[in-house]
Amino acid sequence: MKWSRKNILLGVLGIGLCLSLGANVYLSAQHQRVYAQLSAQNQRELSDVVAAMADIEVNLQKLMIASGATQSVSLLGETALLAHHVESGLSHLPMRYEGVSDAMKFVGQMGQYTLSLAVQMSDGSMLTSEDERQISQMLEACRALNAHLVNVGEKLYTQPIEALGAIDAENAMSWPEETLTGEGMIEYPSLIFDGPFSDARTQGEAKGLAGERVTRQQAREAAARYAGTTLDQVRDAADSGGQFEAFGFLAQTAQGEVSVQVTGVGAHLLWMVPERAQYAQQLTQEECLNRARTYLSEMGFGEMEACFVQQYDGMVVANFAAVQEGVLLYPDQVKIQVDMENGNVVGAECSQYWMNHTQRENLSPAITVQDAEQTLSSRLTVNQKRLCVIPTDSGERLCWGFEGTYAGTTYWVYVDAGSGDAVEILQVSQTQTGEIAQ
Repeated sequence: MKWSRKNILLGVLGIGLCLSLGANVYLSAQHQRVYAQLSAQNQRELSDVVAAMADIEVNLQKLMIASGATQSVSLLGETALLAHHVESGLSHLPMRYEGVSDAMKFVGQMGQYTLSLAVQMSDGSMLTSEDERQISQMLEACRALNAHLVNVGEKLYTQPIEALGAIDAENAMSWPEETLTGEGMIEYPSLIFDGPFSDARTQGEAKGLAGERVTRQQAREAAARYAGTTLDQVRDAADSGGQFEAFGFLAQTAQGEVSVQVTGVGAHLLWMVPERAQYAQQLTQEECLNRARTYLSEMGFGEMEACFVQQYDGMVVANFAAVQEGVLLYPDQVKIQVDMENGNVVGAECSQYWMNHTQRENLSPAITVQDAEQTLSSRLTVNQKRLCVIPTDSGERLCWGFEGTYAGTTYWVYVDAGSGDAVEILQVSQTQTGEIAQ
């Protein structure tokens, strides 16, 4: 039988079509296997977070009826470790930033707050009524958050793999936004021990983001720089969307793995969370603060000043605020974590800075610092004074800030630099981990 050119061509096309169909079937099967592995991993991580949150709930309930300082310190210390585990777990889940940022901030503050209480109570003292009020509020928020996370988990387990997310052109997987509905309605308590005005505006348009939209590769290069490692040690992780569209990465460093989020506009550092929780204490607090200042300068944050410092788990944790014309800008804050073992920056939270940072107009006070000081109580002994911008419910106010003491206790008092009205008073307590402002 002779084969015509037409028959040969049809035969070749048929073979090619069969090979193409076979390849598609193989790639589809591979895709499903990868999807299943990613889904199972994410579900396990979510289950770990839910279990840790349940343990936190139990500990907070026990605290309300604890009969001794030793028992309370043990519960507080365990809760601090669990909170760090939850914060780290949330950062690894493929949730969009706006759906999880408030939860991460809350559990992070809860961990630091319970650790500070444990240190305070280590001398045998008991919880005060204010402590019990804060713990009660934390318990309610924990219940609401955990109930929401359980609901998210149930949706993910009942939906088919295809509905869990989408692998886009750049292989970044994230859960659909509808699975996060409800988290933003949770009312988290304000734990004002994390530094003055560390809870400024985080909603609306980000004033500080500048630059062109970057590719994933450009963001990966930036992530390596922020984490202090090489490009080959950075791999893809879950992205963020919405308010802060950011590329997600996991970076392997000499100190352990860190999660890094880099903004899609300008490739700015959004946040960085270390996997490791404890470091040996070899450097002084001031040495670590100098490392933080150098890091912020090298990463393009401009003039910054430490406005709140704590020390725990072998880390110096400092809030830095931007400075313009000598005026401290409290809304423009960055939190930096420096390990005291090697002096490396291992953590950062920059969303408040990017939301609020802009060039302010008219930073000239209408009243002098002497006039503002005259409005203070005569009982307050003023030690330091400073012009600053503070956030308010309606925006921002230029104030004269005073640090003073009364009856052995430190206070920060803020007076409107235009009207002379008292705006805010914060009481400051010293603990082994640093200052607590409330």
